[in-house]
Amino acid sequence: MKAAWQGRMTQTLARYGEQAPMAATCCNACRTCVQTNLIAGALAAALAAGAGIVSLGKRIFRVA
Repeated sequence: MKAAWQGRMTQTLARYGEQAPMAATCCNACRTCVQTNLIAGALAAALAAGAGIVSLGKRIFRVA
């Protein structure tokens, strides 16, 4: 099964590889990856800041 799948994949890549330049594909993949990581990092920083503010508020205002 694996050999048949690899054979079909090789044929497909050979057929469509000529129409899609590899550099453009790589650049788009890298751009997407970097953008996703930056968004995830910004969200994590916002959550950490929010948690810090809530913790600080609880310490200052000691609600019973």
